[in-house]
Parts: sequence; C-alpha cells; structure tokens
Amino acid sequence: MTQEIPANISLGLTMGGVAGALFFIANLYVLLNFIHRLVASKTQWKWLDKMRNRWHYVHYAGNAAAFIAVLVHGILMQQYASVFHWILIAVMAWMVFAGITMRFTKASPQFKKTLRMFHAKWYMFIIVLSLVIIAHIASLGSFPYVLG
Repeated sequence: MTQEIPANISLGLTMGGVAGALFFIANLYVLLNFIHRLVASKTQWKWLDKMRNRWHYVHYAGNAAAFIAVLVHGILMQQYASVFHWILIAVMAWMVFAGITMRFTKASPQFKKTLRMFHAKWYMFIIVLSLVIIAHIASLGSFPYVLG
C-alpha cells in the first residue's frame, strides 16, 4: 500500500515542475545557442540571431519567475533536500542578481563585464543544469513517496 502524499509536498512537487518549465522556456535561446556552437559553429543560423534580440525579456521575466518557484519548491521540500539543493539555490540567486544588475542598473561597464564572466556564459548554464540533476539524484533516497 502506498502512502498518500501530503498537500504541502504535492504543492512542492508541482512548484518544482513549474520551476523546471519556466527555466526551460526562459533559457531556450541559451540552450539552442549552445547546441549551435556544438553542432554547427561555423554556420550562421539567422533565425537564432533574430531570436536572440527578441528573447531577452522572456529570459529576464522567466528566470525571475523560475527562481521564485524554485524558492517555494525548496522551502516546501526542504526536509528532503541535500546540500546540492542549497548550492543550486545560491547559484540561481547569483544568476538572477547578476542578470538584473547587468540589465537594469547603472553599474559601471567594468563591473558589468566582470558579472558577465560569471553569468552570460554557456558554462553557467551547464553548471546550473548539472546541479539540478545532481541535487535531485542525491535526494531520491530520502524521498519516501511513490511518484507516478
């Protein structure tokens, strides 16, 4: 017999799904650009260049909303979290801070350039994605409910 999942845990799982969907949508351009660099870096994808100019506001709003959903997910699911979850939340907080600072403040160009090294690079996307996977694999053993 399986245990009934409590409402707060069910909401936490839902918020995790919402956060994942928002993160994917907000970073779709980043993912496609990464694939372009891996597969066909010498060719120009004009549709991807056009998407870049139009995608920024989706990126800003989507990642801010994803971070809020991650915070709610983390708070509701904290009893099952590993240290990797908290590292992930700290990295995501940094990414949101750096992105907002680069785009919406009058910080010096030199400061923005420094932030860009640790925000607007393909390896930051890979770090966040890797932390998501590692954190959730690490917590599977402590999650007592059957999913699916």
